[in-house]
Amino acid sequence: MASMEQGEAAAQAHVASSSKTDEDAATVEEGAETAEMFVFTVAKAGMKDVDKEHVKQVVHEMSKDSAYYQKSLLRNEKVDERVAAMRQKLTCLTAGQHLRLQGEVDARVAQLEATRDLTRTVVMVDMDMFYAAVEMRDNPKLRDVPLAVGGTNMISTTNYLARKHGVRAAMPGFIGKELCPELQFVPVDMPKYARVAEQIRAVFAEYDPSFEAFSLDEACLDLTDFMATHWRQYLTVAAAGLRSEEAEQSEEDEQQIKGDGGELQWVSTAVGREAIASAIVRELRQKIFERTQLTASAGIAVNAMIAKICSDMNKPNGQYALPFTRERVVGFIRELPVRKIGGIGQVMEKTLGGALDVHTGGELFAQRGKLFHLFSEKTASWLLRTSLGLQERRERQERKSFSCERTFRSMSDPQQLEAKCLEMCTKLAEDLQAANRAGKNVTLKLKSTDFAVRSRSVSLVAAVSTADELYAHAVELLRRELPLTLRLMGVRAAALVPRHHNTTPTGAESNSSLAVGESKKRQLVIKKFAKPMAADSATATESGALTEIRHSDDAATGALPDAGVCSRPSVHLGVTRKSVMETFLSKASISGDGTVDHDHLHPCPICGKLLNARSNVEVNAHMDVCVLDKHSPSASSLGKSDATKSKKRSTLQAFTPHRDAGSNSDTGEEDQEQLYPCPICGKLLNARKNLAVNAHMDACVLGERSSSSSVRTSTSKKRRKRALPRASTSIQKADNSLHVFFRKNYND
Repeated sequence: MASMEQGEAAAQAHVASSSKTDEDAATVEEGAETAEMFVFTVAKAGMKDVDKEHVKQVVHEMSKDSAYYQKSLLRNEKVDERVAAMRQKLTCLTAGQHLRLQGEVDARVAQLEATRDLTRTVVMVDMDMFYAAVEMRDNPKLRDVPLAVGGTNMISTTNYLARKHGVRAAMPGFIGKELCPELQFVPVDMPKYARVAEQIRAVFAEYDPSFEAFSLDEACLDLTDFMATHWRQYLTVAAAGLRSEEAEQSEEDEQQIKGDGGELQWVSTAVGREAIASAIVRELRQKIFERTQLTASAGIAVNAMIAKICSDMNKPNGQYALPFTRERVVGFIRELPVRKIGGIGQVMEKTLGGALDVHTGGELFAQRGKLFHLFSEKTASWLLRTSLGLQERRERQERKSFSCERTFRSMSDPQQLEAKCLEMCTKLAEDLQAANRAGKNVTLKLKSTDFAVRSRSVSLVAAVSTADELYAHAVELLRRELPLTLRLMGVRAAALVPRHHNTTPTGAESNSSLAVGESKKRQLVIKKFAKPMAADSATATESGALTEIRHSDDAATGALPDAGVCSRPSVHLGVTRKSVMETFLSKASISGDGTVDHDHLHPCPICGKLLNARSNVEVNAHMDVCVLDKHSPSASSLGKSDATKSKKRSTLQAFTPHRDAGSNSDTGEEDQEQLYPCPICGKLLNARKNLAVNAHMDACVLGERSSSSSVRTSTSKKRRKRALPRASTSIQKADNSLHVFFRKNYND
């Protein structure tokens, strides 16, 4: 009986042990799957000896209930679906199609190899644990403890003692604390780090004034030009560097770089360039240390992509130079894990591994044909270049945008969110001012507590650059999204222009300023068109109404610029008013004795007839008749017939005011009302009221043109209507021809 109980107990213990083992295995497997979703599980420099399985389990346990974990699961499922679709697509790829693709891609490879450039010397400098190193320099007590710069929400940088426990940048602080209980936190001090970065960049500028900074602690320099002019001063150091290596290899290298007469041709051989570049970079790193007491690591290669990878080879405080030969470059890439290549992140790594079983650069090149079957042309071409160690050399372009974003604790209060928005805009405005740029597009980036990211943007007529201008637009975008709870906010300015170009005093008034500008344009045009001609003192009684209107117009537009800005002459019925009136007024009739004729006779600019400039009514009536007669289709076709001439004379006589025999011509007194028929419609008009006569004449002229235009429009519509069936028939024929073409050539 006792033995039976012992046997049952042993069996239960075995089952429990098996169950526990299965649970542990499931936890490890689930932890491994979880690790794929997080960037902070990827090893960095100084993390070679970390227990990766322990890190994965801790990350899984600490994050499985978080919103980010749920979001990552959904994203991971989409990647799995994409991988499954790619695998299905590969099953449809026949052997013949694969062979054809392989041949086409091999032709591409030959073309790419022809563009390989091994003449450039590029160095990537990366400061060691930059934020943490600055804090450790300023506070020696932090040098011997695991240190993280950041907080419990997010870690920005860790020192190498913390990395030995698996704690790294981009990891939540509470997970780091779980991995390393003795971890100490220091808050981020960006202004201090920026000041140190300026000291470092001053050193970079000594070697490459056009260096490209990717962040505060990382920059890319092209030393090709510097080496071409300064290589001689580094010969001694370069030779010593060669002799410090293995004796056999050193002798072989020196033989390669010896030229005729025993002179070393350092810049003409790959080995010599590598030695000189290494000497220059050692000097550069030493200068950085002397000025900042901080160490830097560097990578030297033929392009920036490989140099970036090399900068991580001998961290911390070291450098690595990849020889400048095709064989060494290709061999280096073939053995490299794809995740080490810049541009291949966790999603692409999983996609390549799941769909093509690709994990190294060599495996990537081996599957080059299938890349073009599964990926887009752009992505496949980039992956092919990467597998060859090639990087398309880009000409340095102007920066396309400036942005500023910050992560913070969960925040939902509208006032706090608007204050955070103002903070982002202020920092962004400082960057724009330093670059002397302004943007015509403002974008607001928002990340909620469920890690959903959204962005809202507005395009502007006038560029903005100040904090107030940026805030006016960004806060309006923010208010449209309220209520919401955020953990990240960012503001970006794009569509950049020089700061002085097309900017407004205040961004909030950009649209209203545009409207005001258009209104000013219209007012200026109206003001110039309605500006009356100056009248002589003899016609003061006739110009009273015009003087009143002029005052009213000036009062309404007194703050506007001079109407002279609208200098283009406006055309009315094909005749330029400016040229007609200036010609008319500039031709004074001079009598034989050299004195001006008292009647002020001037020739009409259209027909040449002499007119009395003192009589506005006579001049206006004659000008209207001449304009109408000049632009009348019948007048144009028939010329100046006797009937037309008599009509003009009769019209002019009808509208020329005659004095009665008893009127006193010396005193200038005239009748209070003089009625004359309109030469177009026949309506009686008071010739003393210039404004009324001109307004009526303009209305009649426009009405007559409108009616003739309507007739022409109606006629053209009828013609188009009659021509429409023919066009439709021709289109139908074209469609039929196209259909026949595709039916004959593309049956599928």
